[in-house]
Amino acid sequence: MAASLWLGMACSTLQTLGSPVNGRLAGDHPTRDHVEQVLEERAPSLDERDRQRVADAIFLAQNEHGFEPSLLLGLMAVESGFNPSARSSQGALGLMQVLPMSGRLMAQELGIEWKGARTLFDPEQNVRIGIAYLARMQETFRDLELSLAAYNVGPGRLQQILDSGKQPAGVYSGKVRSRQAEFASNSGLRAQGGTP
Repeated sequence: MAASLWLGMACSTLQTLGSPVNGRLAGDHPTRDHVEQVLEERAPSLDERDRQRVADAIFLAQNEHGFEPSLLLGLMAVESGFNPSARSSQGALGLMQVLPMSGRLMAQELGIEWKGARTLFDPEQNVRIGIAYLARMQETFRDLELSLAAYNVGPGRLQQILDSGKQPAGVYSGKVRSRQAEFASNSGLRAQGGTP
């Protein structure tokens, strides 16, 4: 991993998380219609084409990384409130609130042409980059809850917390998991369940 990726925070808030549940429920087969329905209801500024492109990115992430669609929707809800034009006080942009420095590095790895902030304000590109960053955190920390923490505070800051013998607090993860459960129950998407 590029050293500079460890220097930045991936998203806008500075909370830490604990350890809610992990895993996948048997028989869980969320449909594309459910994801598009959530996007239509929660992200009205996305046109139909963008909703389809974002849904494509979500389902590709499920196939490539095992991330449940409801988890990714929960992450978007917490990060940006489904606002593709969101901009945080720390400079994180778009649906998944990606910082430009991290976004540029992930875009390069994904083969996405980097056009600065314009890239991160493209809903599909933002989601692809944000998911790739979360997947990188998963590769690094080997635990979804720690990966969410790293997404939130940055991997360098999380490593400092862990090296000090502490565990992240759980606030951010709880918010993401709460929203995930909401989308699972309201749209037919199933939240991840069980313990690691």
